[in-house]
Amino acid sequence: MIVTPALPDNPPAPPKSASARLKTCCRDGIGKGLPTALWLLSFMVPVSLAVTILSWTGALAWAAQWLVPVFHLVGLPPETVVSFLSGVFLNVYSGIAALGSIPLTDRQVTILAIMILISHNFVIEATVQKKTGSSVVAMLALRLAGSLVAAYVLNLILPVGDVVARTRGANVSGLTLWPMLWAWATATAALVGKVIGIVVGLMVLQRVLKEFGVIGFLSRVLYPVLWLLGLPHKTAFLWIVANTLGLAYGAAVMIEETATGEIDRRDVELLNRSIAICHSLLEDTLLFVAIGAWAAWITFPRLALAAVAVWGYRLWRAVREMGHRGTESTEKNREG
Repeated sequence: MIVTPALPDNPPAPPKSASARLKTCCRDGIGKGLPTALWLLSFMVPVSLAVTILSWTGALAWAAQWLVPVFHLVGLPPETVVSFLSGVFLNVYSGIAALGSIPLTDRQVTILAIMILISHNFVIEATVQKKTGSSVVAMLALRLAGSLVAAYVLNLILPVGDVVARTRGANVSGLTLWPMLWAWATATAALVGKVIGIVVGLMVLQRVLKEFGVIGFLSRVLYPVLWLLGLPHKTAFLWIVANTLGLAYGAAVMIEETATGEIDRRDVELLNRSIAICHSLLEDTLLFVAIGAWAAWITFPRLALAAVAVWGYRLWRAVREMGHRGTESTEKNREG
């Protein structure tokens, strides 16, 4: 008697082809990226309009007066405060544009550059980091303190260099209300397209890299660099995203990775402290180099300060956990 082996009720599905896997990555990436892009724009656009109006009315220049003594300590003229605040509330482009006809030496541009590079766009970017689990207050405090410390130290150690002061921006003041609003609207329309394109593209890329095992490879290649920065190897892809395309544009990937548990809360806290100080190493750095900033002095100090922030947080967390264990041990001894 011949016995026919029973077939399983649910036979395994045949492996998907590479093209089918790519289609799935694109579909999932667009489905996740588009809502995140719209969420980002829902507060990027109002903040941009508010700061543009404040700058146009002179309110930003009035508020800048309070920071003049601080800027004197870091070797910058008082006129640069408006440039710093424009960068803080908007982006690097706004900070550079606000320089207008202010004459600055390369040394002064370098100091101002590192301040803006650390603290630019921090309202929107802190909101993104809050979505991943970090405190807004902690991120804002870290970035402001980091920018001031970096500027103060650079003012002490930077060589004199070229002492000739020259203008770096264009004087665009004097527009009436409607031309100003039209200029803002056209720039914002371009921003909307850029945000949607980059965020959706990043979400698709993240899925492709994960699907084909590239993220694991990147983690292994970057292990020495991440170790020096105090970061877990799981954060490799997010660190790359933040330091190439920026923190805000990497929001979709960061939010999803933390929401799905791919990266746990403790690792997110470490990553957020690193990229709060140092992100967008490529584009934003080159923008300031183009107007005279010294590339090495606005790159390596940010990496070093980011490492200090992470290792300092690791130390604080270890001491706090030791204290908690000591308290628990004491309470158990009392109960015993």
